Amino acid sequence: MLITALLSALALFSPALAVSINNTLYIITNAETPSLDRPGLTPIGLQRAQDCIPPIFADLNLGLIVVCKPNNKTGACIPANDTAAPLAASLGLVPDSHCGTGDDASDACVGNTLTKYAKNSTLAILVVWDSAEMDDLLENLDIELPGGDDDDDADDFTTHADLLLIKNQKQTVIETSMNCTGIDGTAPGDF
Repeated sequence: MLITALLSALALFSPALAVSINNTLYIITNAETPSLDRPGLTPIGLQRAQDCIPPIFADLNLGLIVVCKPNNKTGACIPANDTAAPLAASLGLVPDSHCGTGDDASDACVGNTLTKYAKNSTLAILVVWDSAEMDDLLENLDIELPGGDDDDDADDFTTHADLLLIKNQKQTVIETSMNCTGIDGTAPGDF
């Protein structure tokens, strides 16, 4: 599988994750959402969440899924939770959604959650985060995307729902596509 090959390629050195864990960490953003801040996922987003994401992570030994806390007033994190739900159900996991986003959120919440989990488990972790808050998440975890050299590292990551980050211990971050057949790539009619 593509992800297994990429994990084997993680032999380059880079700055360590600010949160010291030995678990493999996967990070994705929410699946595609409608324009004009309408709620939920688009039909393609639903297809990604239901048909593509569960098979990708089915054999990756996940033990924890962390999702940002939904905010019904602002709509933040609802798409991230909708994205994670089919995978969590297929694995029999309950996503941890106690960490919020925005001005009232603790910057250290996700890092503390990962560290606490890693003390008792070596299973892989998936973080599914709201695309509008991805810059803050990556900054708080001290993760720099490949080729990233400024504060807007997550710009491409947040505009492409097919991207997957893989961080394995002290090795470099790998950014790859989920390779969802019929979903990823340029949509018909795009330029």
